[in-house]
Amino acid sequence: MTLPEQVGVMVLPQTVFFPHHLLPLRIFEPRYREMLAQALEGSRMFAVALEQPQKRPSRVGGLGLIRSCVTQPDGTSNLILQGLARVRLDHLVQVRPYMIAAPEPIEDTRPQPPADLVVHDALVAKILEHLEKIEIPPEAGLGEMKKFLRHLEDHHALVDLVAGCFLRDPANRQKILETACLTERLRLLCQQISEIK
Repeated sequence: MTLPEQVGVMVLPQTVFFPHHLLPLRIFEPRYREMLAQALEGSRMFAVALEQPQKRPSRVGGLGLIRSCVTQPDGTSNLILQGLARVRLDHLVQVRPYMIAAPEPIEDTRPQPPADLVVHDALVAKILEHLEKIEIPPEAGLGEMKKFLRHLEDHHALVDLVAGCFLRDPANRQKILETACLTERLRLLCQQISEIK
């Protein structure tokens, strides 16, 4: 996938945005209204980064594509952002009124030997086993997600969906988002899912 040279960055508390996720947002702050207008005129993309202590943004965030956007008479907008990629946001082009960064993709580019694939399958089986033990209230709406995950063959998507839907601690989700190696992401997820009661 070709990334835009520059994207706006929305910094949100408690929010780690993964690929393969849909994120509903209400845009009301003037700076983010401006960011949204620029995105709609250009690539229709912007990044979401977790707000760290002292209001600092994380250096790694999720890049998303605006799938739908409805602007209200009062100037606010409701939109759906589709997660496309994990990106490094180190190179800032602008800080005010909103951040603009030159995004760099975070990808596991090393070759995957057959032994890794066996490890991946074993870790996925263990993750799914732990998921089955998690009690989910019906109103959470994650029962169908559990069924879907049983048949998902894309391990990258599985990590993103499980981490984004089932892990509650933003620091744990952020650690998985920042890890490039798929094997390590699966290991981290397996450990963190096993600790959910």
